[in-house]
Amino acid sequence: MNKPRIIISSVSGRIGKTLVTSAIISLLRERGYRVQPFKVGPDFIDPSYHNIFSDRPSRNLDSIMFNQETIIKSFCKMMKDADICVIEGVFGLFDSVDGVSERGSTAELSKILKAPVILIVDAERINRGLLALVKGFMEFDRRVKLAGIIVNNVAHEKQKEKIVNAFRENFKELEIVGVIYRDSLIEEKMRYRHLGLIPISERADEIEEIKQAVRKVGRQIDIDKLIELASNVEEIHPPEYEETCSIVRPSIKIGVIRDSIFSFYYPENIEFFEAADKVYYIDSTKDSSLPEVDLLYIGGGFPEVYAEMLEKNKPLKNDIKKKYDGGLKIYAECGGLIYLSGNVKTFNGEEYEMVGLIDGYIEMSKRPVGHGYVYLSTIRDNPLTNLNQRLIGHEFHHSRLTLREKVDFAFRVERGYGVDGLHDGVMKENLLAMYTHLHFLHNPEVFRKLTLWANKGQR
Repeated sequence: MNKPRIIISSVSGRIGKTLVTSAIISLLRERGYRVQPFKVGPDFIDPSYHNIFSDRPSRNLDSIMFNQETIIKSFCKMMKDADICVIEGVFGLFDSVDGVSERGSTAELSKILKAPVILIVDAERINRGLLALVKGFMEFDRRVKLAGIIVNNVAHEKQKEKIVNAFRENFKELEIVGVIYRDSLIEEKMRYRHLGLIPISERADEIEEIKQAVRKVGRQIDIDKLIELASNVEEIHPPEYEETCSIVRPSIKIGVIRDSIFSFYYPENIEFFEAADKVYYIDSTKDSSLPEVDLLYIGGGFPEVYAEMLEKNKPLKNDIKKKYDGGLKIYAECGGLIYLSGNVKTFNGEEYEMVGLIDGYIEMSKRPVGHGYVYLSTIRDNPLTNLNQRLIGHEFHHSRLTLREKVDFAFRVERGYGVDGLHDGVMKENLLAMYTHLHFLHNPEVFRKLTLWANKGQR
């Protein structure tokens, strides 16, 4: 497989990767290309911006949660009916999970996929100094194919001329793919909150304004040059693979709370469920009851921001409790755990009542409580794993759960925080709730065991 592919990276975080990536996707779609977007790492939010401009969901490529074979399989599968892919990096090009090796870095992924890299550099109060910066990136690891740069945050035409001339004189082999001027109006459209950008699912009334900002950025990018660089790639030989989401097809009905509040779902996880049987989607603020389902899946999101709205929908909360008492199985991650707790105390100190299946309260912290990859070891058989089995997932939360009852935990946390710094996975009767987000491609057996639990009532 030698279809065009390009990675959009940067020297550090928050230099404009998501904005530039979205602009490139938009430009390619205008040319008629079928574009497959990807995001390096476990992030949910940045891909939501890709999805505005692409005709297909953005996917995660994560070298911590996935082995190399899984990355190549997933990549090649998604590229089957695409013409080109655009991959947004994570943090800076060489930033890694441990800061010592390349593990989890955009650079590592670029080598796995043999993909050229466009490096975004920040031009604030600098011109010729960018040469030294870029030279360092070029020479740090020559196995990473640095094909071009995009200069962002340029103040004026004079600064642009200095930077462009400096690169043309010193780095003739390195293409300048774009020069983007500083624009406070564009910056205002990329709004941030405690977990990063505000998810696009919460900004439905701003979509057109966001599109206008992205198109403005796109007009400053040489898309023909980028296509040329993306097309100069080596072939990837995909390993043989089976359709992992067809591992098991039990006859079960699955409810997924998926709306503007609960939007943190990996597309593959949803596709696994859809392949299993019937999936019903529930809105946590508009629906008053659950459909008749065997398993309720509640992913992450921002229940702490919309706690008042969730509290007001008492009919749905009561119906969840009623159906749980009647045998409904529930699996929840992060925001889902918060929703299932007794109450939540928000950043401004207000308290709201949640579902109450977990006897405990949530309190928000201004500083992250859990942030990064989580390594779990199974200490009790549970709906996902058997004793001693290990999992790798991801967490990013500013909340703490204080339990008022004694509970069993499914996992010991070997890396990360989880519920209390030592454990994750609150187990109660027919419920498992955890702070860790799991991607089923990490271990499809987790999905199989979860659906068998829902189907047969096994625990």
